[in-house]
Amino acid sequence: MSRRDRASGTRPEATPQPATARRAATAQPRVSRAEAAVRPPTAPRPGLLALGYLLFAVAGAMTAAIEVLLVPSRIGQTLVPLAPALAVLSNVALPALSRGLTDSRASAVPPFAGWLAATLVLAGARPEGDVLLPAGDAAYISYSLLILGTLAGAVTVGRANRPLRWPGHRFSPPVSSRRERAGSGSDGVR
Repeated sequence: MSRRDRASGTRPEATPQPATARRAATAQPRVSRAEAAVRPPTAPRPGLLALGYLLFAVAGAMTAAIEVLLVPSRIGQTLVPLAPALAVLSNVALPALSRGLTDSRASAVPPFAGWLAATLVLAGARPEGDVLLPAGDAAYISYSLLILGTLAGAVTVGRANRPLRWPGHRFSPPVSSRRERAGSGSDGVR
């Protein structure tokens, strides 16, 4: 489009296309925005996917460290079982987020594997005799952290690795059904 055509607001006439090109252009189906949003995304590059797996494994290990340190939490003299609740929450949220962002079934495993490895390492006794998951009066919190966290992570990973569609695997805006309907929109009323 030339500068003069832009200033005057006129458009130059289109050059005629051969009949075969016009037929090929009209033979392709048109795709609406809603259909384009439903199309599966392209697979991420392997290096980027490995970096994402590593980041989610580190995030799982960090949440495990925080939860283990919260086991002996007290309000006054009363033990507060905050760590098991956070373990369940993190072992459901991190694998689901990883699965939803990468759209790869294997991506739900690294956050849980990082959490499990860090929890088992931190559960052992140190050479000095110190323990982070105490027995005694806080034993029920220590064991519930291990059991509930492992159970929640295993269930989430198992659910994410089913071949069925993962419910939160795409973050796309909802499509307006009114815009997609055919017709005048009056529903037969005159």
